Amino acid sequence: MKRGVFITGTDTGVGKTVIAAAITRALKAGGLSVGVMKPVESGCTVVEGEGLLPPDGAFLRDMAETDIPLSEVTPYRFETPVAPLVASRIENRGIREELILEAFEKIADRHDFVVVEGVGGLMVPLRRGFLVSDLIRLLGLPAVVVARNTLGVINHTLLTVSGAGNEGITVSGVVLNHTRPLCRDIAEETNPRMLEELLDVPLMGVFPYLRERSREALDSASLNVLDMAPLLR
Repeated sequence: MKRGVFITGTDTGVGKTVIAAAITRALKAGGLSVGVMKPVESGCTVVEGEGLLPPDGAFLRDMAETDIPLSEVTPYRFETPVAPLVASRIENRGIREELILEAFEKIADRHDFVVVEGVGGLMVPLRRGFLVSDLIRLLGLPAVVVARNTLGVINHTLLTVSGAGNEGITVSGVVLNHTRPLCRDIAEETNPRMLEELLDVPLMGVFPYLRERSREALDSASLNVLDMAPLLR
């Protein structure tokens, strides 16, 4: 059985890549070899002589300190910074889940654990009739939901966790993330307690805003605030 987790979000821009990297670093600190994937990434950068560089996929690979080729970390890369279905149509290149599964299997065979980061939320279409939620089920992984600690997060988080359950996806936990410096408003202060009360899955931690995305910063934050037990059971 493949060991891994799929990092999804309540929305785009909630910090999935940072949390995926933090979880990767925490697992590595626990002695596991960790593979990473960002199967589909849009808004990639054109690098002369190298083609499209996926910044999130490359960052995760660096944080995992692995030699997995980027062609496996991010099999589908698009330059257009829009939803994958739109980008694939603009760039006339369809997404085949079989290719993603093949890359995942290769990575899983070489590592103890695989951290896979999705794109946007559960209902983002990768192609017509195939959503991120379908990809999670295809890979056979539990999910961690990343939510931004701001006003409205309770509704967004409960909807996402409920939607995952309705889709037959096991949610291992939720990470509340700060994507900006602390405002110290009442919502920011009370959200963690309310989510712990209302969720039927663990709140794995409240992740701080990081001014730099270095290995050292991620190591410190992940070891101090993330409860990894739900992923290792």
